[in-house]
Amino acid sequence: MGNRGMEDLIPLVNRLQDAFSAIGQNANLDLPQIAVVGGQSAGKSSVLENFVGRDFLEEV
Repeated sequence: MGNRGMEDLIPLVNRLQDAFSAIGQNANLDLPQIAVVGGQSAGKSSVLENFVGRDFLEEV
């Protein structure tokens, strides 16, 4: 199982960081630490609520 698009993204970000490093620049890529992907009514909110708590999501 897995998401092929996300699996392809990691090497791409690594190549971007290498390219910035090669020209002496810092690649400050502010990427999300958690991503929840799924169709409508797939339970994405429930997954996040279990990680961070219901109160947090109601504020966002």
